[in-house]
Amino acid sequence: MNTGNDDSSKKLTANVKAGGCAAKIGSAELKRALNMLPKQECAELIAGLNNFEDAAVYKITDEIAIVETIDFFPPVVDDPFLYGRIAAVNALSDIYAMGAKPILALNVLCFPTCDYPEDVVGDILRGGADACREAGIVIAGGHSIQSTEPIYGLAVTGVVNPKAVLTNGGARNGDILVTTKPIGTGVMLLGSKGEAISEEQRKQLFSSMTLLNKSALDIAIKYQLHAATDITGFGLVGHFTEMSLASNLSADLYIDELIFFPGARELASQGFVPAGAYGNRTTFANAVANLDDIEEALQDLIFDPQTSGGLMFAVAETDAEKLLQDLKEGGLDAAIIGQFKNGKAGEIEVKK
Repeated sequence: MNTGNDDSSKKLTANVKAGGCAAKIGSAELKRALNMLPKQECAELIAGLNNFEDAAVYKITDEIAIVETIDFFPPVVDDPFLYGRIAAVNALSDIYAMGAKPILALNVLCFPTCDYPEDVVGDILRGGADACREAGIVIAGGHSIQSTEPIYGLAVTGVVNPKAVLTNGGARNGDILVTTKPIGTGVMLLGSKGEAISEEQRKQLFSSMTLLNKSALDIAIKYQLHAATDITGFGLVGHFTEMSLASNLSADLYIDELIFFPGARELASQGFVPAGAYGNRTTFANAVANLDDIEEALQDLIFDPQTSGGLMFAVAETDAEKLLQDLKEGGLDAAIIGQFKNGKAGEIEVKK
């Protein structure tokens, strides 16, 4: 994997530390802010502000809907090319999570030109372009401003048949929850920053974070998918809770079936836990039954904010094992990690 160069003068300062991980605004705060907006009605809007959807979906015809998303964040790694690639893959993931095909992207760039050599900007943009080229789309422009720290991401447009849109809220009673990437990027990034992981563990982490979710969607759409999302800033439990709430269902979480990055549990037990995990715990812990029955390191990991995480599918129970097998044969670290059920909407019950 190309990660730019080793010129120390061109390295960024990754914003990954125990006191301030680059995570999303908390769910509760975001809900309060959104409630301040005037209510809008639009018959063509299939997915918008409701249910924390990954992207907006607007119907153009009976056969075509456009999908719009924007995502950006400060550096999570020191290498500018790698940072650009991770940020782009993360933004593209929102399109795949809606069951759509990306077709066009715009760069979003904030950069302190007085603090870094100008070719660092080029390396960041090359990383983003590399991901978009692999996704088969073009970067057609963008917007940049001066700032006190680097921030990069993409605004992405996709297309989908309106009947094929995947949302948070389509899960059905009995559906199985399938994930496609390991959990623990926040913990592992903190461990990498602290030189507490091996080179092999670092390679595994960055290989996952730079992997497009395109292949996971291409495999999964052959089956009866009812809902989907990607696992990002709200962590595994946060996004699972949002799916359950939007679907008006409860769910079981099979804690022993979760796949974590090698070394993640050990790092979490040593205190390599980003601040965003504690914010997620504050927001979502009351929705989790039997949380105290599992060790603290596991609790931290299921609240760990993910960057460029995998997809999470609600699939018909009859298709779950076949989907899992296909995902694994496709080289993905997939797992069956839960099941939706009738009950209190948004409540997650931890089961061993």
